[in-house]
Amino acid sequence: MRVALIQCPVWGTREPPLSIVQLSACLKAGGHEVHSVDLNNRLYRDRTENLKTLWAWEQSLFWYDRNSVRKFFTEHSAAIGSLARDVLSKDPSVVCFSLAASSYHSSVEFAVILRKLAPSIKIVFGGQLFCDGSYIEKAFNESPVDFIVQGEGDSTVPELASTIESGGDLSKCPGIFIRENGAIACTGPRKPLEDLNSLPYMDFSDLRLEDYDDCRHILMMSSRGCVWNCAFCSSRSFWEGYRYMSAERMHQEIVFHKLNQSKDMSHVDFADLALNGNMERVKEFCELMLKYPPYPSNCKMQWISNAIIHPGLTKDVLSLMARAGCQRLIFGIESGSKNVLKHMKKMYNPEIALRVIKDAHSAGIKVTCNFMFGFPGETEEDFNETLKFLECIAPYVERVYPSRTYCAIEEFSYLHKHPEEFGIKTPFSHHLYWESTDGKNTYPVRLGRCQKFEELCDKLGVQVDCGVKTSVQLDEWFNLGHYYDFRKEYKNALKYFIKYSEFNAENEIVSNKIKDLTEKMTLNGPDPGV
Repeated sequence: MRVALIQCPVWGTREPPLSIVQLSACLKAGGHEVHSVDLNNRLYRDRTENLKTLWAWEQSLFWYDRNSVRKFFTEHSAAIGSLARDVLSKDPSVVCFSLAASSYHSSVEFAVILRKLAPSIKIVFGGQLFCDGSYIEKAFNESPVDFIVQGEGDSTVPELASTIESGGDLSKCPGIFIRENGAIACTGPRKPLEDLNSLPYMDFSDLRLEDYDDCRHILMMSSRGCVWNCAFCSSRSFWEGYRYMSAERMHQEIVFHKLNQSKDMSHVDFADLALNGNMERVKEFCELMLKYPPYPSNCKMQWISNAIIHPGLTKDVLSLMARAGCQRLIFGIESGSKNVLKHMKKMYNPEIALRVIKDAHSAGIKVTCNFMFGFPGETEEDFNETLKFLECIAPYVERVYPSRTYCAIEEFSYLHKHPEEFGIKTPFSHHLYWESTDGKNTYPVRLGRCQKFEELCDKLGVQVDCGVKTSVQLDEWFNLGHYYDFRKEYKNALKYFIKYSEFNAENEIVSNKIKDLTEKMTLNGPDPGV
């Protein structure tokens, strides 16, 4: 059966979307023909200057607004229609979309276009978004979707395609939801894939590395889940437990892609939540990379990964990792306060973290540390402990990443499900603009702490990874404008958007917001502001 795989905006543009290249491989292993289209990257590459910041991740609120997305699709109907015809040119019987909250509205809009052009195709939605049943009902009500896959699609999607092709009994294909006689029916849960070694190697046939921001690397996920269960993280809702490929399987796939993708491929970015959830596996992998280096190669294959602070990251182990090509480790430090770490359910000791960071630096591994600001319950004293910790690690880190969302409350996280437990004001208002019940923890307070953190970084000579495809100052004005608009404090919102436009007058989103706010102030009269 011919199957099309689609990634809609907004998503990353540094490399092909991992879910698509892995699912393509699984479908081909099941005997299906596959055509993959990254609508997100195609639109990104052809974007005009006035839409440049649409792909700045921290400014992606645009894609969460249904009306904004519809307007975008209308204004760019010619380009999007051409992409739709490209998808249908391969005559697929099934079209599958990988969805997250950020790509929901654009996926719905594109699915509508495809259904109008080809009424007989079967449309499938899947992705982490559908771990929440409310999104399943929402998608059936708002889109022409025929099937929704819940959970991992590695086995479900190929089996679903085969069942559709043969006219078999869909009720015997676990892991899917179907619209049946006006109601939504479920075929029952599918067990998570236990053996990640059984996965076929990722398929980059249609999504070429050279069409992305960094054509010299591949993204690879060698484990699913995490050994920790941090309160702010939503990923444990998507990945049950902690499962991982063997060291040998990891090494084999890297060698395969080095031989088959590009002679210029020089590094691997591991997308694992915690590559070192099993330290023995890490050591075995390093030994294989040293004994059997990927060839052909004009330089050592390098790799970076997220990692957890673990006592097993000793001087000897870190030295082994460095010799095996580990270029950078990214640690989710988040806070230097033991009190905050306890509330986060983050299971490490700052003293151990300092030792690991020093030893990694000594081994020649670059270290990036991620930080959050204003986690519920964080006091000024707690924040000052984070500043003290920054002073301690400053000589040993290559860069820090202060979260530009400061402390977003991720949907599906423990924090999101239990706001009262953390002193968050309910009813819950906004994942970015939430407030504490005592009113002391607000979005501007969190932004202010981030600014103080960055000022200290500048003083200490620590490189700051801003994480945005625009300037940090423009990002702050943009988000403060949206914050005050959300609070209906239109005067303050207008002030920040005007500041933004003075430096970037070509930004279409900001110019439209200025017009919209001016109209609101005219209709509603002056607001008190702050």
